[in-house]
Amino acid sequence: MSWLYRIVGLFPRLVIARRNISRAKARSILAAASILIGVVAIGAIGAGGAAFKQSQLQNIQDQGATNVFVSPGLDMEQSHFDREDLKAIDETVGPAGVVATKSKDMEIVKQNDSRERVSVTYLDDPRAMYEIGRGELPDNWRRSIVVSHDYAIDRGIAPGDRITLAPEQDAESEAAAAERTYRVVAVLQETQSFGSSSIYLPIEEAENRHYSQVRIMTRSTDRAEAVADALRDRFNDRKDKVLVFELTSLVRLLKQVVNGINTFLVGLGSISLLVAGVSITNTMLMAVIKRREEIGVLRAVGYGKGDIVRILLIESALLGILGSAVGVVIAAVVAAVANSVFLGNPFAFTSSAFMYLAGAVAFGVFTSLLAGVYPAWRAANERPIEALRG
Repeated sequence: MSWLYRIVGLFPRLVIARRNISRAKARSILAAASILIGVVAIGAIGAGGAAFKQSQLQNIQDQGATNVFVSPGLDMEQSHFDREDLKAIDETVGPAGVVATKSKDMEIVKQNDSRERVSVTYLDDPRAMYEIGRGELPDNWRRSIVVSHDYAIDRGIAPGDRITLAPEQDAESEAAAAERTYRVVAVLQETQSFGSSSIYLPIEEAENRHYSQVRIMTRSTDRAEAVADALRDRFNDRKDKVLVFELTSLVRLLKQVVNGINTFLVGLGSISLLVAGVSITNTMLMAVIKRREEIGVLRAVGYGKGDIVRILLIESALLGILGSAVGVVIAAVVAAVANSVFLGNPFAFTSSAFMYLAGAVAFGVFTSLLAGVYPAWRAANERPIEALRG
């Protein structure tokens, strides 16, 4: 006797269950296929939804979801921040990057003396918030400017070009007197971050060290939310001295919406597994009816009710395992396609995606076992004499 037969001999109920399934191949394949469809529906919808959620969260983070924006509030005595305000903000947020900026609208003076409005931001170092795409920012960048990627592409601007800026004024003579020419030293990389400007000037070019906005850069949305709460608690006790804006509320809302939609769709997919359970119940009942005499023989040679129940439950479990195994492979392929579309990497499976795939398999096997309970109970309670009579 070979080692394979010896191993198989240790599990006689498994051997009988597998043989019974193979004897009715068409019926067994259809029952397993119904489980397969349910597992694919749950796994593919769940894992695909997880990829979509991850892509949207990444997009929001790229647009500044980990940043907190602080502006002077309605109850603040002055409409700007000074150095004392920056010191207080820095003490409140702790280990986080604090960048103070001053924004205003100016005009670009073209060669034909026409003017074009442009948004300008004064700050110490643009590299604190963005990356340089072209050119190089010197340590002392006075009398030079940095241009955003989109503005440079739209206007055909490159490092080395010169741009003349003037304040927005109605009187043309006054505007001409205030004109100043700067050399473009760098162009920023493309970004979709919230609150980006077109042109960046050194803070020394501003009339005074008064700032219109402070940006606090953190590394996570949870940290950004904690920083925003700390600022509100310190400065907005009884008055709205500062306006604090962060995108973490939008992140929470997106998670709730996507999770709700995903749960609803997975619930619809679960209905197909319930239908599959009914199909397996019908398959097992038909098998019990057709094998009444065989069951009677097993009872007559010493198999108890528990043995009959185990054999039939193993049959239904095998159908569930077969359908779930094939179904999870197909669901994983569909999820990989979704990862490629939303995340740009077919193997970028999130932990939520693995949970959905594993849950689909577990639900498929459990549904199959549950569907086999009644047929197994009915077969086990069949009287041996009546079963032998057919």
